Amino acid sequence: MNKDIALKQFAKKLADLSLDNGLVSTEKVEAVLETLRKHSPRKPKIVLKNYLYYIKQAINRGKAVIEFAGSVEESAIAAIEKQLSENYNRPITTTSLANDALIAGLRITIGDDIYDASVAGRLANLEKSVH
Repeated sequence: MNKDIALKQFAKKLADLSLDNGLVSTEKVEAVLETLRKHSPRKPKIVLKNYLYYIKQAINRGKAVIEFAGSVEESAIAAIEKQLSENYNRPITTTSLANDALIAGLRITIGDDIYDASVAGRLANLEKSVH
């Protein structure tokens, strides 16, 4: 079991080597994969599976989904993107989606972080507190 943990830690270090200023670098990923081809680790499938998991996590940390009800100006989306990049201290790219189920307001998702300033979110919290 300790060997599997060591392989996961190795994959995490490889993923860290694949980053450039907090973003996944295509060139660095290619270099890591080329090194793994030349010097195959013990249990390569486990290493590659975990490496892929950590790379996907790193990619998702740099993406935000902004859901909104109604309409939002592009300048507001750009301002949110700028503020998120400053708060997270790394470049954040945004995708915006209309979601009428929110009723009004915004919901922003970055990786595992969810910021919900929507009417639907507040109503759901109110319902939980009543029960």
